[in-house]
Amino acid sequence: MTTITAETLNAGYGGRPILTDLDLTVPPGVVTAIVGANACGKSTLLRCLSRLLKPSSGQVVLEGRSIRDMPTRQLARVLGLLPQSPIAPDGITVADLVSHGRHPHQGMLSRWTQADDIAVAHALEATRTAELADRDVDELSGGQRQRVWIAMALAQETDILLLDEPTTFLDIAHQIEVLDLLVDLNCRRGTTIVMVLHDLNLAARYADHLVAMRQGQVHAAGSPERVLTEDMVEQVFGVPCRVMTDPTSGQPMMLPLGRHLTPPEPARKELSA
Repeated sequence: MTTITAETLNAGYGGRPILTDLDLTVPPGVVTAIVGANACGKSTLLRCLSRLLKPSSGQVVLEGRSIRDMPTRQLARVLGLLPQSPIAPDGITVADLVSHGRHPHQGMLSRWTQADDIAVAHALEATRTAELADRDVDELSGGQRQRVWIAMALAQETDILLLDEPTTFLDIAHQIEVLDLLVDLNCRRGTTIVMVLHDLNLAARYADHLVAMRQGQVHAAGSPERVLTEDMVEQVFGVPCRVMTDPTSGQPMMLPLGRHLTPPEPARKELSA
């Protein structure tokens, strides 16, 4: 299985550092969820792992080789990225968009083959979007569009799939649908899934490996039982909470404590003169 590792990564934008001496090894063949407060560097990390952002120092290593030394087409055959809120060209159909996932497998002079047809058909079937193949992408609901984008990534047939907040703007039913789909992909194909999620409880339920980030570094990494603790949530998010066992999945479940759950101090009685 393909292994990807970040070694002493430093990266940012416009001279403003975001990642600082970050080290991370992604376990191959499992589902990894990256969590953390806003602006802690989650998306920046994914951009570095996919070579969309060049780190100021450090490197990303894929199977013992720095990704900066890999030809683009070769890298795209191994590693796929679904960014936040991707935008489809106007008027493109679902089938045409999913077919774009085959571009890394096309040479300068090569033609579309039966293998490409099979890969696209399997991607549409796996995401239950085959019945949408002739529809324009901009006519679809949010949940349908997200499944189509995942289908395009599946058609790429990579060993590693990176997804930046794949459940953003989806209602709970579509969030579960997308996460179930990703776990199915991991189980059937052994694809290494790395996704940024905001919902800690969904991350703990669906991920085999959890990475908590804080201020541009990895604060904790390991199984959900090891990482999702009351101390971690308070240190990373600044929120007091209670962690208990999810009765459905058996995984840890976080219950945040707000001010309304803290009993007010009793009012003082005025002493009569």
